[in-house]
Amino acid sequence: MDNEQLKVFLAVVQQGSFGRVAEQRFVTQRAVSRQISRLETEIGVKLFKRSNNHITLTPAGKYFAERAQEYLNNFDSTVSELKNIAKSVEETLYIGYFSIFDAFIMEKEIINYQKSKSQPPISFFTTEESVEHSLADLALNKLDCAYINHYGSYDIPQADLYEYVPVYSNEMVLGISKQNKLSEKEYLDEDDLVGQTLCYYSIENSDFMRKTFAATVDEKIRNYQIERVSSIEQLMTSTALNQSIAYIPRGLIDQIMQPDPEIVYRHFRSKQKNQKYSMQLIYLKTNKSKALKSFVQSIKNFNLQK
Repeated sequence: MDNEQLKVFLAVVQQGSFGRVAEQRFVTQRAVSRQISRLETEIGVKLFKRSNNHITLTPAGKYFAERAQEYLNNFDSTVSELKNIAKSVEETLYIGYFSIFDAFIMEKEIINYQKSKSQPPISFFTTEESVEHSLADLALNKLDCAYINHYGSYDIPQADLYEYVPVYSNEMVLGISKQNKLSEKEYLDEDDLVGQTLCYYSIENSDFMRKTFAATVDEKIRNYQIERVSSIEQLMTSTALNQSIAYIPRGLIDQIMQPDPEIVYRHFRSKQKNQKYSMQLIYLKTNKSKALKSFVQSIKNFNLQK
């Protein structure tokens, strides 16, 4: 199995047709079909159901499509980073972030470091992954630092091994469609959650936001759903269409997206804890990187909320 086979497979998934993929690649439909058959033979699993010139993904095919796309994205990113490293004589810093929200903060702080001509010069390499994934990569020294949302009572494994640098703070709020009667309220309380579906954004499978939110709600309140969506566009669309309520960090959503006239934001009043959050940069105390030390100092001197 090689990358070209995966690309052909994903093209068929996207187009839903061997013929259309064959036309795009200037080969015969039979050649595309053979490539898919060889891939299925190699992995020992049927990826498509074939009937009367119509193809659909099998359950295994759907799963494989997600993993194949993730693999190719990671491969391309790795190759790009390797080329940059080969050309660079600068210090390097590997940073993890868990969502588009803390990516906005990270971007501002990296640009500030570069514009201020701080020393040493640093080549920044960033990767979006779940909080759980970032913590594992920090422990394995695959990352130098990571941005996380400190909120609720999420227990970081071996928390005393890390340094924590607050970079931004605000309040978690609920985004609600104007079609939802709850949008008429000044704020929402725990009883308003009953029967509702709440969604949060995370690119990877992650229980982080689910657990942090649950920690702020009375344990007796169980009649609500909280689910992950894999794109910010999906989060906002499902909210505007009154399919769910969005759970998002106030302040940052205003920075990264144009206001949606179909969505209003409401405070959530919990009996357990307030909804304040703090975005933080964390890193292992044992990391002696000069680049990390300089970047952390730059962050401390830079007030994003001025």
